[in-house]
Order: sequence, then C-alpha cells, then structure tokens
Amino acid sequence: MIGKISRKFFEENIISKTGAERKDVVVPPRNGVDVGVIKIDGRYMAITTDPLYIDMSFGPKKAAWFAFHILASDLYTSGIKAEYMSIDLNLPQEITDDQFNEIWDVIDGECKKYGIEVVTGHTARYAGVSFPMVGGVTLMGTGNRYITTENASTGDAIIMARSCGLEAAVILAHTFPQYVREQLGDDTLKSVMDKFYTMTCVSEELMAIDYGIGTRITSMHDSTEGGLLNSIYEIGYASGNGIKVNFDDIIIDKDISDICSLFKINPLRSISEGTLLITVKPEYAEEFTGMINDSGINAHIIGTVTENKNGIKIIENGKISDIQPEDDQFWGAIANGIKEGLR
Repeated sequence: MIGKISRKFFEENIISKTGAERKDVVVPPRNGVDVGVIKIDGRYMAITTDPLYIDMSFGPKKAAWFAFHILASDLYTSGIKAEYMSIDLNLPQEITDDQFNEIWDVIDGECKKYGIEVVTGHTARYAGVSFPMVGGVTLMGTGNRYITTENASTGDAIIMARSCGLEAAVILAHTFPQYVREQLGDDTLKSVMDKFYTMTCVSEELMAIDYGIGTRITSMHDSTEGGLLNSIYEIGYASGNGIKVNFDDIIIDKDISDICSLFKINPLRSISEGTLLITVKPEYAEEFTGMINDSGINAHIIGTVTENKNGIKIIENGKISDIQPEDDQFWGAIANGIKEGLR
C-alpha cells in the first residue's frame, strides 16, 4: 500500500517493540490516538511527530504553512496547547537559500503566533532526498489535564467540523489544475484552491480547549489517513465503544465532492486534514456546535457514541452498515494522475 502503514502492520511489527516500559508514559503509541503523553511532576506533556511535508506544488510559503498545521492539528487534539518544537530538516540538494528562507520564515511566524519555541533541530542538504518528505518535526506542550480518543464515552454526541475529503480535493486541485479546469471549470478549481488555508483544525481545537476539556469535550480526532470513516472507526476502537453516525448529516461540500468524483475516490475514505471530529457530552453538543458555526466554520452533529456491543455503524438510506478501516483512496489517485501525465 501507499501512505501510512496499516493497522495490522503496526500491531504485528511495531507496538510490541517500543523499548523500555516507563511508568511516567501514560499514553504510549496506540492505534487511533494522535499523541503520546508523559506525566512529569503532576503535569502532562503531550507529544506528536510527523514528517515535514513540503509539497512544492503549493509553493514554499503555503507548503510550510500546511506542514506546520498538519502537526499542530494533531497536538491540539490532546487538549494541550503547543509550546516546544524539535525539527529535523533533511533538505534536497537543489533547494535554494531563498526557498529555504521562505519555508523557514513561515514556520517561525506560525510558531510565534501560537507561542511555540524551536528548542533543538538539525539542518542539512543530502543526496537522494526529495520533496515532499524532507525531515521530521516533533511538537510538545504541557498541561494539567489531557484527552485522547480513548476518552470518548457512551452517550457523547459526535460533532464534525468542515467537509470530509477536504485535503484530498485541495491537493488534487493544486497538483493537476489544468485537468480540473478542463473537466470541472474555473469556478470549481478556484473554489477548492481557495480552501487551502482551511486545512487546519487548530482554531476549533482551541475553542474546545477553552470550552472545557474533560468536563464538556471528551475527545478530538482529525480526519487524516483513511478519511472520515477511518477516523470514526478509530474513535470507537480506541475508546472501546460503539459508534452510530448518520450519512445525511455528514458534511460534503459540492466542489470537494465534484473533484473526488472526477478522480474516482470516495471523499469519506480520503485524507482530510482540516476535518475535525469532536465528542462532546450530550447536554453541551448543540451549544458547542453553534459556537463553531458562529466562528464561520461549518459544523454538524453527525452521530453518537454507543455501547460497544452495538458496533461501529453508519446509517444511509435507512440501511445500517458496519464501518471498517480501509486504505486511503487519495494516494492511488495521485499516483494514477502522475502515471497518466495529468497536469
């Protein structure tokens, strides 16, 4: 497969080989959990790591912004704000100093915006390195309490913010703009490309942190690898609960749907940075959904957390079906587009 390793590979080859077991690690690596957590002197440090993903089809500045927000969106699902960054830059030999400075200025600016300091790192040019994977980044923060997908509880409402398929559609539009324009027209191309800076969950996550982590908001999960349905499955799997979602309530923007149809991928099964799932105690669900909508971000209640015995289900046209994890469809679409010489 292309993209992130499968759940099966992770469980068979990695999870039993994570070094020495330490009592201060309260959240070790787990399927469906975006962060690790360490307890230090009564406080918690949340940590997450990702590749530094610099897709130059966006241009250096947009690519750097996106790389930062991929990482930050994961960290903030813990309910803890980011404070420290460690960054490893393994750069292609052909990158110019001007391109590097454009990338680094954006990372510096986003770190300043969110109160994050770069505390260590490594920077070099190497043979054999190519975009978009040019190193890795670790983001850390400390707080008095934390949440993960394991904390979703029976009865919680599930809120979805922004459209599914968002990241897949935006990247496909940027990678093959001529093809999208020819097939769907200038308006659709512009509409999707204009959504670039919505590929982040940080603003909604900060709202959730301020609203009440643990007391009102029980978990958050951004819909990345495998898309919305994989993320729904991961919440149920990690928390040991069932899930019931209604297809009719799921947000699918028309322009995103059109691009996903063009590339023959399901927006519910395609990578979607910027799409956030939030589980909320039921008495607060309507209020918090309204707050997100009032901020200008489209949000709906799409389902509930149920008892484990009920399974993880979706209701569509009156039919109840199981949700199972599947490979992300986006990577095949990108590979096929390149193979076919699309522009």
